[in-house]
Amino acid sequence: MKLSNIDMASHSHDAHSLKQDRESSRLRTYPIPFNEEARLRAVFAIPGLREENAALLDAICEATRKLLDCPIALISVVEDDTQWYKSVVGFELDRMPKNNGFCAHTIMSGEPMVVPDLRADPRFEAHPMVAEGGPGARFYAGVPLILSSGQRFGSLCGIDLVPHEAPSDKQMAVLTDLGKAVVAALENLPPTPQDQREDEATKSTFIALVGHELRTPLTILFGSLQLLEATAEKGINKLLVSSARKSAKHLIGLVENIIAYSDASTGELRLNEQTCNLHELFNDTAELTLPGADGVLKSVSVTEDSLTTPIYVDPDQIKLALNALVLNAINHGGSEITMGSRKDASGNIDISIIDDGKLDEKIELAALYEPFVVGGNIANRDTRGGLGLGLPLTRKLVELHGGEFEVIADDHHTSAVIRLPAWRVKAAQADCSILSAKD
Repeated sequence: MKLSNIDMASHSHDAHSLKQDRESSRLRTYPIPFNEEARLRAVFAIPGLREENAALLDAICEATRKLLDCPIALISVVEDDTQWYKSVVGFELDRMPKNNGFCAHTIMSGEPMVVPDLRADPRFEAHPMVAEGGPGARFYAGVPLILSSGQRFGSLCGIDLVPHEAPSDKQMAVLTDLGKAVVAALENLPPTPQDQREDEATKSTFIALVGHELRTPLTILFGSLQLLEATAEKGINKLLVSSARKSAKHLIGLVENIIAYSDASTGELRLNEQTCNLHELFNDTAELTLPGADGVLKSVSVTEDSLTTPIYVDPDQIKLALNALVLNAINHGGSEITMGSRKDASGNIDISIIDDGKLDEKIELAALYEPFVVGGNIANRDTRGGLGLGLPLTRKLVELHGGEFEVIADDHHTSAVIRLPAWRVKAAQADCSILSAKD
């Protein structure tokens, strides 16, 4: 790996650091599903949410409370920025920001979520409902509410203000059945007509995003091989051979992950989370030496002061995001490209890829943050011009991790910043401690 003393475009990075430090306390505390747009359409089409079935749902919540020996039970509905409650027993709750609830985490998979002691879980120890000054929630057990379409819209859960032992498998099986009863009650009316073209468009865009990431490594591989062929008489360039091999490996890994962790019927992508080291995540990406769109060879340097801390993420998806950002910088950025990481004042992790190039004036960065925007007609885009599809895909992958993604551009530098929540470092540290204790 090439190391560099480059100041990571200090002017741009320092300004960004100050901005991020000021905003660190506002980092969301929940992940965003990869298929969030389709999921929300399914939520808004649930007929039972607009019907009077309070007595039945209250009875299910009462049964949940007794099953889990909890004072509070509820049926939540998770929308875009807020969650509200179709039924609550044992407490009064109004619509609240998603940051103040737990159910945005529950809907991230089809499995129950049980947290015996919220204060001892790195994801929730600083949560507004758990931290000092809040209601003091300590125990949570919930099941996702899954519609017949496969979309998850909320949860049925029990909450207590004291820690509990984890419920038995039998208790959770009963809770799962109660959750199915909630869904049946809400879907028992003819569904609200939906524009199926929207869901088909979402699936097409999902496929297009994946397709782009399949084409990009192949394009780089082909370009590298062409350059190798042109210089064969002068000897083999080992860096190009290595980069071509890494691009092929990136492609193979992507295909395997898409098959293993995606659901084409709902446009969902799931995480395979594990503890890994930031240094290892940077390794393969930073060793890329490839020709840009102009044919000039470019490489990536890692700053010497970058963090090497363990972090709890899906390493393949984070590598995918990093590769997309580096390939974009190589194709469209300046000649100097640096990668680095740092902690902000709240312990969140900033991963930055910075180049000394200037973005084309035609590129609209605001389009990055719109749902599934791919920067124009998919049929008219290729891997050589504009920001491509890699950046919107990166945003989705980062949000799936509960983080935030931003591109900052000025006259001298372009910075792509992945920001991951502090709990992912604490979870990795706890995981390492457990492994050390076993050894």
